[in-house]
Amino acid sequence: MYSGLSTDICRQAWEIVLPSIEQGAASDVLNKQAGTIIVLDPYSGEVIFRDRVDENHPDSGKYDQIAEAKARVSWETGMPSRTVQQDAPHLYKPDMTKWGGAVVEHKLVVAFSGVQAVFDEAIAWSMLAWIFALCRNEMTKPGGVMASDSSYILQS
Repeated sequence: MYSGLSTDICRQAWEIVLPSIEQGAASDVLNKQAGTIIVLDPYSGEVIFRDRVDENHPDSGKYDQIAEAKARVSWETGMPSRTVQQDAPHLYKPDMTKWGGAVVEHKLVVAFSGVQAVFDEAIAWSMLAWIFALCRNEMTKPGGVMASDSSYILQS
């Protein structure tokens, strides 16, 4: 039975998104093949998924920190980090990152850091879209939640 957003769903989404980063770097759209993806729990704001494009990239630790900082901006404001930068800079507090690359919709925050900020954001949106699609599939697939006789979401 479906238990909601999970690490497994995030991992599956990441495995779909990761080849687009590899292709973007190979075609010189992205300035490197590196970065960190972060997904926050929509209820607690805790990191429920984190992974790296290249575990051995020399700046991996920096990308981890910046991706989480971007995610915090979106968690605290309820807006994509670029929107805060461009439309609502009055919401910045000391020590918040100024970079775009985190997105939020329906309380789900996804952030990426490692390439150009506009593409960090595109990667985050792609990850968020795949997470939503995979969660919707859990609801509507044959044998999924909607096929249950119960009117309620049952615990796994």
